[in-house]
Amino acid sequence: MQMFRRNLLKAGAGLAIVAATLTGPKLAFAEDKIRIAAMSFGESGEYMKAWSTEIKNHPAVKSGQVEITVFDGKYDPLTQANQIDTAITQQFNAIIMSPFDLEASVPPIDKAAEAKIPLIVSALKTKSTNYTASIIVNDTEGGRIIAEELGKRLPNGGNVVLMEGPIGQSAQIERRAGIDAGLAKFPNLKLIENKTGNWSRAEGQALMENWLLAHPGQINGVLAENDEMALGAIEAMKSAGIDLKTVPVLSIDGIPDAKRAVKKGELAVSLYKYARAEGQGAVDLALHAIKGDDYKPQAEIWGSLMEWKGGKDKDYVVPWLILDATNVEKYM
Repeated sequence: MQMFRRNLLKAGAGLAIVAATLTGPKLAFAEDKIRIAAMSFGESGEYMKAWSTEIKNHPAVKSGQVEITVFDGKYDPLTQANQIDTAITQQFNAIIMSPFDLEASVPPIDKAAEAKIPLIVSALKTKSTNYTASIIVNDTEGGRIIAEELGKRLPNGGNVVLMEGPIGQSAQIERRAGIDAGLAKFPNLKLIENKTGNWSRAEGQALMENWLLAHPGQINGVLAENDEMALGAIEAMKSAGIDLKTVPVLSIDGIPDAKRAVKKGELAVSLYKYARAEGQGAVDLALHAIKGDDYKPQAEIWGSLMEWKGGKDKDYVVPWLILDATNVEKYM
């Protein structure tokens, strides 16, 4: 009997060792490795690609503390909703989301809140109030700035065309409101055409080709709610032999191609929307939500560009920077 008990104890110890081997490292990994889902509204756009890249370059990701999984929303609110379901099912520690649609994003964000998963809204807004924190530029202010910059470049007034983002997206709504407010300060500027180009370079080019045919020699300035559409417009204008120094094109985002176009004198202004701030700042906000108020932010944007307020602020506003021929070289 005594020998039987000794064998049983040995067997139990062996099983305990096996169990520890199987579960110990796995449990430690689950506790140590923070998994964040980064939900881009569409990786085919250059700004969103830059946003995703900046998130993956956050110091906590580079050091291995955080694992990032990028989800491509493909410009589709239903796809994003399904991706939220996936993040909940797979028990991600946090979600960073750039919502494609202001209103359609409400139910999935509310669902993440019900699942008690911190959700950081970045780059675009939602009508949901159940997100954890946000880090976004003031898009109304951005629209106003480019409209006023165009007014300064056309002191004698003229006809203006406007390329808009996808109708109903927060950036489209707010940038349009800002553009309308800015143009109202220059009554000699007349908006003769406006239509969505869906953030697309190809659609921007097609729009501009149509407008040049409809208004030959009558377009004096071009506003685009993002760089991609503006770059498409520039291609159409170059093909039509238009002097881009006499018909200024202004846009928003500050993507690399736009910076090059500013340097070449083809794009008058690109309003710089800082992908590092909206991307890496969102990672810090997610980590703060997970770790609590003792968490110290790691992205370089804090202090140099923005003030870290930890749990004292839910909504962070990223400042704009006007890029033109006088300063673009610094930001290439």
